[in-house]
Amino acid sequence: MTDSPQGEKIQKVLARAGASSRRGAEKLIAQGRVKLNGSVVTDPAIRVDPAADKLEVDGKPLAPPPARPAALILYKKIGYVTSADDPHNESTVYDLLPSEEREKRWLYAGRLDKNSEGLVLFTNSGELVQRLTHPSFKVRKHYTVRVRGNPGGEGLMRMERGMEIDGRNMRAESVSKLGFSHGEGTFEVILTQGEKRQIRRMFEALGCEVRYLCRHRIGPVTLQGLVPGQCRTLSDRELSRLISAGAGKVGRRRRDES
Repeated sequence: MTDSPQGEKIQKVLARAGASSRRGAEKLIAQGRVKLNGSVVTDPAIRVDPAADKLEVDGKPLAPPPARPAALILYKKIGYVTSADDPHNESTVYDLLPSEEREKRWLYAGRLDKNSEGLVLFTNSGELVQRLTHPSFKVRKHYTVRVRGNPGGEGLMRMERGMEIDGRNMRAESVSKLGFSHGEGTFEVILTQGEKRQIRRMFEALGCEVRYLCRHRIGPVTLQGLVPGQCRTLSDRELSRLISAGAGKVGRRRRDES
């Protein structure tokens, strides 16, 4: 068993093989589902040598990393949870995928809550999930949000400066008002963070209630051409642009998003 500075973190190895995201790897280990050279792994910080050590997940040898990541996008409908397995037996985003896709090991990159709709991206690469969701890579997610109430210009500035909510600092990259009528405002919100129910909690802290939320873009990828419940595989060109965005190539990403 390897546990030295020369080895790789086990989360990274599992993610690269598409067994889980890096964050999900810790959950697999905590559940006792990962074995290293025949022994159950208990330390999520252990380092391994992928060339010499034998890793198993759920009793099956760890598959080799995909030669190239693949990805598909789904237009999530309201009423579905973003989860691979919901303990309350609710419908999940995986139920919206065609049967042939449900048989594959797709990982989702970023959640949408049950009452939101929009773009959910799936990939077979846990490393790509990490790069699309971790705020350090600054991949932009675009949302259209309709709220009851008026946060005012100062409220929008607070969202952009950062707000401490439940001990967490939450900040939007930008918030733009698209319109206001009959007590409801429509806004374009861009995030690079991914805190749980972040947009709803930020507006709630300003005395507003989110009535509708749709994520319509992740980096260079949009919902264009899809209706709720539909999905499609990304083209090679779209995938290359997405990988570039996840690599933190800010200049390239901004050109792609223009």
